[in-house]
Amino acid sequence: MVTSGGTPEGPFDVSLIEGTVTKSWQADELKRIREKSTYLFAIGSCAINGGIPALKSTHPELEVGKKVYQDLSTIHSIRPSSIDAYVHVDGFIRGCPPGERDLCEALTSVLSGKQPDFLEYSVCIECKLKGNICLLVAHNMPCMGPVTNAGCEALCPSHNRACYSCWGPMRQANAFALAKKFEAYGDIFRGHNQEVYSIRFCHCRVQKGSRVL
Repeated sequence: MVTSGGTPEGPFDVSLIEGTVTKSWQADELKRIREKSTYLFAIGSCAINGGIPALKSTHPELEVGKKVYQDLSTIHSIRPSSIDAYVHVDGFIRGCPPGERDLCEALTSVLSGKQPDFLEYSVCIECKLKGNICLLVAHNMPCMGPVTNAGCEALCPSHNRACYSCWGPMRQANAFALAKKFEAYGDIFRGHNQEVYSIRFCHCRVQKGSRVL
């Protein structure tokens, strides 16, 4: 965090929040930081859409806890949530790891007093701009590019690897349509990690509308 006066208690000019909220005290701390921050940005996939911790969101919280811990008396975890479920967020710096482009855009926009210009289109557009052949259409690969927010410069598709949605779902992603496309391919996709794709589709369906400035 960039502070005004250099004190850890704040106030803060800009706060960059990473990680997923998995405990109630984290939500309380997040709200305190928001109150003391002029600008607050979510940085990284965990803060924006739950990241790896959200893998357990497809099962009841207590059920997951029992599989991991013998004694739950000292465990007080809550269902993983993105930070915008608790506080207003001024922008989302996507990626795992976060992308340099959006980080620079967020900070320079604050310094210049303008609205951040974050990318709001899919990885498919980046593939088109780079002249990539569509892995989904041409090679029948289970690519998540049509529902994934741009920013990675189509890194995986550029190396003939289907997009895994590392940048998270784009705004108004039509996950249902892509799921139907995957279903139509049937046995072609057998052998791919179907659980991973089902979880990523879940993220696309439940994500709230972005609240970027």
